[in-house]
Amino acid sequence: MCGINGFNWKDEYIIEKMNSSLRHRGPDDEGIYVDEEVSLGHLRLSIIDLSENGHQPMSDRQDKFFIIYNGEVYNFQALREELELLGYSFKSNTDTEVILYSYMQWKERCLEKFNGMFAFAVYDSESKRLFLARDRMGIKPLYYYFDEKNEVFLFSSEIPPLLEHKIDIEPNKKLIKDYLLYNVSDHTDETFFGGIKKIPKGCYATFDLMRCELEIKEWYNIKYNERFAGTYEEAISTFRDLMVDSVDIRLISDVPVGTCLSGGIDSSSIACLINRKMKIKTFSAVYNGYERDESRYISIVAEKTGMANYRVHPTAEKLREDLFKIIKLIGEPFPSASIYAQNCVQKLAKGNDVTVVLDGQGADELLAGYHYFLGFYLVDLLKTLRLKRFASECYNLIKGKEYMIGIQSSLYLLLPIFIREQIFLRESLLSREMMNGSVATTEYFKNFSDCRSLGQSLEFHLKYRLEQLLKWEDRNSMGNQTESRVPFLDYRIIEFISGLPDDFIIREGRTKALLRDAMIDIVPSEILKRRDKIGYETPDAYWLKTEDFEKLLSDWFLRGEPLCREYIDLKKLRHQIKEHIHKNKNHARNLWKTIFLEAWLKTFFPNRNRM
Repeated sequence: MCGINGFNWKDEYIIEKMNSSLRHRGPDDEGIYVDEEVSLGHLRLSIIDLSENGHQPMSDRQDKFFIIYNGEVYNFQALREELELLGYSFKSNTDTEVILYSYMQWKERCLEKFNGMFAFAVYDSESKRLFLARDRMGIKPLYYYFDEKNEVFLFSSEIPPLLEHKIDIEPNKKLIKDYLLYNVSDHTDETFFGGIKKIPKGCYATFDLMRCELEIKEWYNIKYNERFAGTYEEAISTFRDLMVDSVDIRLISDVPVGTCLSGGIDSSSIACLINRKMKIKTFSAVYNGYERDESRYISIVAEKTGMANYRVHPTAEKLREDLFKIIKLIGEPFPSASIYAQNCVQKLAKGNDVTVVLDGQGADELLAGYHYFLGFYLVDLLKTLRLKRFASECYNLIKGKEYMIGIQSSLYLLLPIFIREQIFLRESLLSREMMNGSVATTEYFKNFSDCRSLGQSLEFHLKYRLEQLLKWEDRNSMGNQTESRVPFLDYRIIEFISGLPDDFIIREGRTKALLRDAMIDIVPSEILKRRDKIGYETPDAYWLKTEDFEKLLSDWFLRGEPLCREYIDLKKLRHQIKEHIHKNKNHARNLWKTIFLEAWLKTFFPNRNRM
């Protein structure tokens, strides 16, 4: 796992400065390549082939093509054999070299052959072109800035290295508005920095260095449709086989491997599948005395597998101490303190000599893990007059006692669209200026409102909700010099699940029915029977009442004039702060979003709105 940088002119000093900004992503090696047309930089976290042969930028034997690469392609050995039959010879055992020769052989079609997570750039020194690409789901990041007028093209694994250049940036009001309204941050190719964008997931870009022209094309797009013709039992068997192989290939590493363990179904499934082959370390975040602490379930899995479990206890005091550090690492605002807990788990792994960590990210979006997915399913059953199944699902929901969110989401989806939108507006802290339409919004709410079935809502989540989780996963792992791998997002699993009927995913009132049934006799029954949904949840509401955050809220928002006052209804915010602290009303979601937005502005735009 690594960090990559580049731009379209020669400057060793600036490319080294960009590399310095990314050093946390690659402590093991550093390299640059410059000529009259480009400057390329690379930081390496060594995972496969730890020798000097893996040094990047890496070139072919004729020094015509140069690659900088971040990620892992798990089927690289099979591709290497295919390339060797075509006459290619290798000087390393890395997947980097396989990707380079794959591009030379198949050009952009090589992307379809890769099973993994990746963001890379290939420079063709003869044609004077850059080729940049991201993996199917956007697991690995790739940002860019393109000023066509001044012929400036920059790219990097993260945003801060781009800021080493003298570029004009402003907070992106459109993204801030969606963040405050819908809790989203990575649903477009834009970022919170106006002018800085992402190469979209499942896309590649070509940049003509002579003409200074950028072209972006999509190479992958997932579509949900019921194309699977087998039985539910056949689907269980196929899914189990895919999960086994997906986990197994993600254990390939020349450095120690561990896994995150929250006690939920997703991480427990991964830990128990790993346990078939080996014993590794597991890592968890716990909160003594918190009613939603998952220690009991973590212990059940640890006892079942016999794998050592290491635990970290994130606190409000430690978050306050690390607040600006985590904001700088993530690079953009985020809506919950749970992102900090994830960071603590990755730090725990690195502190126990583990460099590769498996995680359960993506299962909720693939398999309808959030309870509000029940609403999409029930409403679709009702509208399509599948009344017998509707009645059966409602009965099982009520019997399972976790039905309120399903009912609430069903009722919400039956409301007219303008009322649904008003609910978001009423619950937000948006300022009048941001709310009155003078600030543009994205197509996020429209795309959400267009969902008419469970399959469409799952497709929506993969396209517009998942990437922010992957960004946080990437920053938290790389910020602690670990590599995070996500078995549920193997493209073979995604394509299989996207072809299943809705009632294979939600069944008998259970979310993730397919996963639960596939893991029988593998995962403890106490875990499979869980109906609650927690994840990395922190005691968000309580933490805001601690001395550290009560003082922060007072200093930043009650007594001070915050930088975010342009976007926030300050009077409403102050009222919610007082209610949360003194009247036991829970406004944690709005307050944390505002804290992280303000911290981001203080970090990257400290002089904004100053008189």
